[in-house]
Amino acid sequence: MRPDTKIQGGGLLFPFLIAVGCHLLGGWLLWFGWHQASIISEQRMPKIQPNAVISAVAVQQDPIEALRQKQRAEAAAKAQANRERQKQKEAQRKAEARKQALIRQREKEAQQKERERQKAAAKREAERIATEKAKREAEIKRQKLQAEQARKAEEARKAEEIRKQKALREREALLRAAQARKEALAAAEAERKRQESIEVEKQSLQSALDQEEAFLSQLEDQEQLASMQMLIKNYVEQSWSRPPTARKGMQATLKIELLPTGEVKSVNVIESSRDSAFDRSAEQAVYRAGPFRELQDLKPHQRDTFRSFNLVFKPEDIQ
Repeated sequence: MRPDTKIQGGGLLFPFLIAVGCHLLGGWLLWFGWHQASIISEQRMPKIQPNAVISAVAVQQDPIEALRQKQRAEAAAKAQANRERQKQKEAQRKAEARKQALIRQREKEAQQKERERQKAAAKREAERIATEKAKREAEIKRQKLQAEQARKAEEARKAEEIRKQKALREREALLRAAQARKEALAAAEAERKRQESIEVEKQSLQSALDQEEAFLSQLEDQEQLASMQMLIKNYVEQSWSRPPTARKGMQATLKIELLPTGEVKSVNVIESSRDSAFDRSAEQAVYRAGPFRELQDLKPHQRDTFRSFNLVFKPEDIQ
């Protein structure tokens, strides 16, 4: 049962009990007033003593006058009784009026309490509706934010895939060019074997091959390191919660230390944005983005680069 239902039941029962009590009190007052009026009327009504009449007749010897006096006395007593009855009726009328006024007052108070109860119930209902509306709006906002984050993550993934494909095509082109150069050098070496300086030319060819392999290895390292650093940057930006004080153009340089497993060991701000909230949000974004499991896919000497490195944190979506 709801609390307002209990209050309504109690509010109706109390005025009803008051009304019943008022009726009983009014009835008792009416009976008591009528009884008292009857006693007063009997006390005030003049009583004609038979002996007095007989004495008057004996003294005055005028029965007609005695009869007239008796009639006048009876008329006076009757008039007095009528006046007493009128007073009693007036008292009863006033008592009834007071009783009705009390009943109306109780009913008015009961109605006022009922209106207040309904007003309070309406207020609670309005507050409940407002709370539910706020919850729905918060849920819609959360879903929109989640969808926006998913969209940005998908765009970053597609951009990374395009970059990888481009890097792969460039690497394949370099490998083909290197292979062509290698074949040309091999052909030149074969030609030089027929010459007197074949040994010198062979050494020169080997040196060129070593340099080419070192160049390709260095190029591969640079591509892998750039890809990994871009991946870390994207993860950090996706994990960033923008503080209220963030403004366009803000950036902070972070020194990040990673374990070989990709877990974040430490993050420190080495160049502040001059906004402590922005700096803290950047540090927290790195911790939330970790661990970077892709680090385990790199070669050992490539992973060493990320044991300690600097990252310029400058989110692109600050308006």
